[in-house]
Amino acid sequence: MTRRVPQARTQLRINDVILTHAGLCRIIRLLPNGVEVRQNDGIDKTIEYYELAEARNVQDGQIDSMSTALQPLWESLSESVKERTLFRLEVVQELLTGYRDGHPELARKGEPHYPFGAEHGLSETKRAEKMEANLQSEFQGNRIVQRNAAAGLSTMKPPSASTIRGWVRNWKKDGLVGLIDGRALKEHSHWKTIDPNYLEAAEESFKALDGDRSSVSIGEMHRRITANLNRQLITYEDPPIKTRNAYLAWMHRVSGKTTRSQKTRALQQFSGNKHYPAMRPGQIIAIDATRADCLVRDSATGDSMSVEILTAIDVATRVIVALRVVPKSADSQDAMLLLYDVCRPFSMFVEGSSVSDWRWCGLPGGIEIPTTSDGKIDVVSDWSTLQGEHVVPSVMPDAVRTDHGSVFASATFRDGLTSLGIDLLMTRGRRPTDNPHVERWHETLQRGLQQVPGYKGRNPSERGALVANEELLSALELERHLQRFVSLDYHRTVHTGIVLPGDPKARLTPLEAWDVLIEATGRIDVPQRPDLIFDFLPVAWATIQPSGVTINNLVYDSDILSEFRKCPTGTFRNDDAKAPFFRDPHDVGQIWFRDPRTQRIHEIPWRGRDQTEGPLTELIASEGFKRVRQRGGLRAITTETVQAGIASEITQLTDHPEKFDQPARLRAARLRTQQSRRDMAEANIVKVSKDEPGLRNRDDGVSQHTSSEEPLPMLRGRKPW
Repeated sequence: MTRRVPQARTQLRINDVILTHAGLCRIIRLLPNGVEVRQNDGIDKTIEYYELAEARNVQDGQIDSMSTALQPLWESLSESVKERTLFRLEVVQELLTGYRDGHPELARKGEPHYPFGAEHGLSETKRAEKMEANLQSEFQGNRIVQRNAAAGLSTMKPPSASTIRGWVRNWKKDGLVGLIDGRALKEHSHWKTIDPNYLEAAEESFKALDGDRSSVSIGEMHRRITANLNRQLITYEDPPIKTRNAYLAWMHRVSGKTTRSQKTRALQQFSGNKHYPAMRPGQIIAIDATRADCLVRDSATGDSMSVEILTAIDVATRVIVALRVVPKSADSQDAMLLLYDVCRPFSMFVEGSSVSDWRWCGLPGGIEIPTTSDGKIDVVSDWSTLQGEHVVPSVMPDAVRTDHGSVFASATFRDGLTSLGIDLLMTRGRRPTDNPHVERWHETLQRGLQQVPGYKGRNPSERGALVANEELLSALELERHLQRFVSLDYHRTVHTGIVLPGDPKARLTPLEAWDVLIEATGRIDVPQRPDLIFDFLPVAWATIQPSGVTINNLVYDSDILSEFRKCPTGTFRNDDAKAPFFRDPHDVGQIWFRDPRTQRIHEIPWRGRDQTEGPLTELIASEGFKRVRQRGGLRAITTETVQAGIASEITQLTDHPEKFDQPARLRAARLRTQQSRRDMAEANIVKVSKDEPGLRNRDDGVSQHTSSEEPLPMLRGRKPW
């Protein structure tokens, strides 16, 4: 028998209450492998920890846990049935013991009430009659019950003495299950008459409703089921129409009535609902976004704005392998660029009182681990100085764990992970404890946010009156501050959640744990190359025309495309003559083309790029095109004037943001474009310095890189064109 592991941590104490088949049991002793409980009949019993389900808020929190054997049945009941069952349990326990909760130690005010309990010598029949009178008095004094009755609404009526005696008999025979309304326990027994072959084929057909296909009627589903059975030459007995339609309607509700609900339930079938511990760096990288509890300044307008913080944390070592501050709300491309940061190492150099930025540094070496004379790790690390280089290592993750946010559930993010050979482990819905490491990091992050001006707390009750008057940091300055906090504070602080096998007393920092595990398991480094970023950008397929390449109404052209303007079908892919281009949704001012012969990346600029200084995100470009079309239509103007018109509209939007119906999105677009250009500039720095190997991250602005005459391989899983 498979033992069920509790899904959430529950703190159990002496006198806590557990709901079991035998009713409410009180914990009297905590044992190494379980708890010893006392039933209301005075009998003591041991329940092992794996037999306990997670905490339940039942009866105003009086039930602290539940037996696993009871949980499936209890969870299948509606809230009203649970309420009636617990009411009956109180009545039976008070009649038999004198206490509603069944235990003298849990006595409520005024208990025990005469004449309940065996010590008074009255028969159960007499006690049931007295209970009937008490309940009638309680119901008459309940204003809510009386108000519902006056309004003609259905409400619970006080039970008779004979009904109460029946509850007692059922309780003695079947325990708590005997008190559950029999109508709620009815199974769909008529479905058992449906042919098993039909049931199996129906389950397979409904699995196809994953949100990508249009929802169909139950009549069409029946046709598909029978067609599949006939196609496979499987004999079956056609069920009665009424029974069949009831079953198919139930299956349709379970799968989801709309494509949106079907998509949600299909995503919940990811392997993320079965977790396993990470044993080495890079095995699982947890990613999540959180709203920054501080305001930042828009460097262009000076207005305040909110931002989000995207973080990637290595589960095995708690190392923060990537961190980005993104405007407004993170999108799928922000998440892909965060993965790009995971795969490229950074370092920060401290010399005297000067601290460099967090910069791309190439493949890092190991970090020296302090050890004692006998070779064991020193439990007290020497972090007496901040001087020197602080490395943030890189890794190629095996899997990424996220929640069900739209950013991570998007096709862009999932397709990107697939192309990189990375598994996606999504947490269960409404279960933040499935991703505890990054959630706990958000708590630690507060320590870094409280050090900057503009910190506004987590809610209005924590917000100071002078927040709006403080000199705010820009989004870039906040990102640099948090990167320094990670490198110089968090990574250097002993982490109590890190336990080293074989030496449980060792107190390690995240970076020390990284090196210890890397030495034992080996490193999964990503070859660092100037064009690494393009593996994390979406690809657009377009035809190379004599006038250039048109993607989303923007025309791109360059001399490098001259020899590819008349490519025959099959040059890049079999079905047509289109070629692949890399594009950045955060900066559509250019696209990139990889020469199939030399494998070099070439920038293909947009024709109107030099005519505007505005942010060139996909959102702003589409808004500019919409305004051009509204002022005369495309038939009245040429391709050249369209590009000029789009550039003009983007400039007007930038110079007069009040004309844009969503100014916050304009500020977000500006920040995203700036971040995109910084990412490309870093790649260009490495590209320019390719013939100068060995350069390190210093104040000269040049990054270290690996130098090789041979082309470095693509990331695993990435298919060449």
